[in-house]
Amino acid sequence: MAIRYASWIAGGVFVAALVLLFLHLSANDMEFSRYNTGWNGTSAFFSDLGRDRTIEVFDPGVLDKQPGNATLLILAPHRSPTEREIAGYKAFLAGGHTIILADDFGAGNEILAGIGSRVTITPVNISSLDRQYADPYLIIAYRTQETGPFVMPSEITLNGAALLEGGSPLVLTSVMSWADRNANNRLNAGEEMGTLPVMVQESIGPGRLVVLSDPSIFVNTMYLQPENANNRALIDNLTTQDSFLLIDQMNSRTADAKGLSGILHVVRNTVIIEILIFCLLILGIAWAWRKKAV
Repeated sequence: MAIRYASWIAGGVFVAALVLLFLHLSANDMEFSRYNTGWNGTSAFFSDLGRDRTIEVFDPGVLDKQPGNATLLILAPHRSPTEREIAGYKAFLAGGHTIILADDFGAGNEILAGIGSRVTITPVNISSLDRQYADPYLIIAYRTQETGPFVMPSEITLNGAALLEGGSPLVLTSVMSWADRNANNRLNAGEEMGTLPVMVQESIGPGRLVVLSDPSIFVNTMYLQPENANNRALIDNLTTQDSFLLIDQMNSRTADAKGLSGILHVVRNTVIIEILIFCLLILGIAWAWRKKAV
């Protein structure tokens, strides 16, 4: 009997070790990756999403088939969009839905131009004396009186936000801010202080576009820290609407995967592979049961 219990304990330890190894190998350190549990990943944000009302988009063909007032989040796009993707974004807006684009120095401008937006992202960091900690790029920005598609907190903290042009401002910096065009963290000749837009909105046909010039509010360190509770409130408000939330996984650094995480990414999103694995598990259980019966 003691030997039997020892075998069960040894088996439990072995399974626990396999689980820990699996979790370690399925993570990565790629910035913005949903599989990155480190400070610059988005694992916490993705783990908090309500699965019953969240749709991950891998094919632009699904964008023109959404009922109601849905929201599409495009977070940190990393390449030029394809013609099919642009067509999907346009169809989504034509359906009266909302697109939220969060980007600073990625391919956001190509998406904006493709869908006919007048908003542009200028690849210049904003510095401010109204900031979090001692870093001039960790700026505090404030809600305007403009009515947006979701409830806005009074202020949010941004890290290295870019300068936006065009659209109607939803969030502005304080007057103690400037576009740091020479990237030296100091106010120099030719750089003027003033309120600068970091989140804007624009109507495109019956749809609505919201652009946020700092995707890093979604990374773990900005999302989880208690002092950034307003950031989390903003994200909660834009992801917990009554309608469906679609997450772009076609052109987003959140989908970046390598090693085992890449394999798992393919498995999770390929129905045939999932069915094959399920069948293999059933066969394995049946074989083990038969051996026990014999």
